[in-house]
Amino acid sequence: MKILQSKQMLRVAALLLCLMMLGTAVAGCGSGKAIEAATLAKPAAVKPGGIFGEVPESFLNNLWDFAFRTSGAALPAKGDKNALYSPISLYYALAMLEEGSAGKTKEDLRKFMALTGAEDLGKELQKLYAMMLQEGESEEQIANAVWFKHDLGEKVGQAWLDQLANQFYASAFKVDFLDKNTPSIMSQWVEQQTRGKIKPSIELDNQVLIVLMNTLYFKANWEKRFSKDNNSKKLFFAPSGEVEGVTFMNAVFPRLLYLAADRFLACEMPLNNGRIDFILPNEGVTPESILADQNLMKVIREGTRKPAEVTFSVPKFSYRDKIDILKTMEGLGLKRIVQDNPDLSVMLPGIDAFVSKISQEAFIDLNEEGVEAAAYTEVTVKCTAMQPGEEKIEMHLDRPFIYVISDDAGVPLFVGVVNNPAAGK
Repeated sequence: MKILQSKQMLRVAALLLCLMMLGTAVAGCGSGKAIEAATLAKPAAVKPGGIFGEVPESFLNNLWDFAFRTSGAALPAKGDKNALYSPISLYYALAMLEEGSAGKTKEDLRKFMALTGAEDLGKELQKLYAMMLQEGESEEQIANAVWFKHDLGEKVGQAWLDQLANQFYASAFKVDFLDKNTPSIMSQWVEQQTRGKIKPSIELDNQVLIVLMNTLYFKANWEKRFSKDNNSKKLFFAPSGEVEGVTFMNAVFPRLLYLAADRFLACEMPLNNGRIDFILPNEGVTPESILADQNLMKVIREGTRKPAEVTFSVPKFSYRDKIDILKTMEGLGLKRIVQDNPDLSVMLPGIDAFVSKISQEAFIDLNEEGVEAAAYTEVTVKCTAMQPGEEKIEMHLDRPFIYVISDDAGVPLFVGVVNNPAAGK
């Protein structure tokens, strides 16, 4: 029985890491038109995978520990605001950054990512990547990309670039960050990978050196779908007061697994790819107070569940969220790690750089059919010193000057001096 449970946990771990409260934020790589940017590297062919159990339980525990510690900070939903966060999307983006760092920065990032020893991060995420790719009735896709300033050239670490292509299956693009069309090109890439669910507004300036991106897309149906015939309009008791006319999906399920904890009741709803855990706080207990407990997801993952007939009534919902990761996780030390003279020498040898921005956007739609969700995480790396602006000069040839005429072969054909352009006519 324990072996079966372990296999089941391995099977859904990649998905469950992305389920927080009433949300799922897993998304992925999709097909689309070619991006109009110079390609530095193309992702390697994904190695055959999908055998659940290839990723060690110890590494999955690391992923869950990361989710435990970061979800409370990432989901500070207050008042009537909804919130949505994808731990695995942030994890992939930070992993690309970690592989490009060295020294204490690398050590601190590994601690932040709940890595406890000598885990080969790229190798394990490479296997996880293959596990997460699914097409058919359910879809689960992931994509990574790195965008470089067009004139960096050999200043980018080639070993790091190769690793991104081979283990993160990342595309690498060379672009002019000051070109007015570049933000649109980058946004288009995200839109393609998230099936049109997320189209971010990209902000760039002359200090940007590298932008790391991760996208995730997830779509799955309920194992037993809700019928629209059973929908009803009910009150929803929001923090600000009663909300009338909310559409609830209703059904009675003969056997679902539930968990009764001290401050909440949790019940899992099976999908045709994984499941969703719905967590209902007890009367008088706020979601924020539960999320503040870093052991929450450990209880959800490891707590004893019992079968029961469950009368389910859940509101339909669809919303978007955007998180400033550096701001929300400043208390966890992330801002210090990536902004206090970080060592990014593997990524950018010989260049002083820091992470100016880590943000995440997410989308979810939960209805009678199932759930569709997407996430996008962006990491922007800038140079530490201000880049000198383009020099401005004036060329008024109103005094004696020299000129040189050469041909296509570079041969200096003529050299002349003009002291008086009116003379010699």
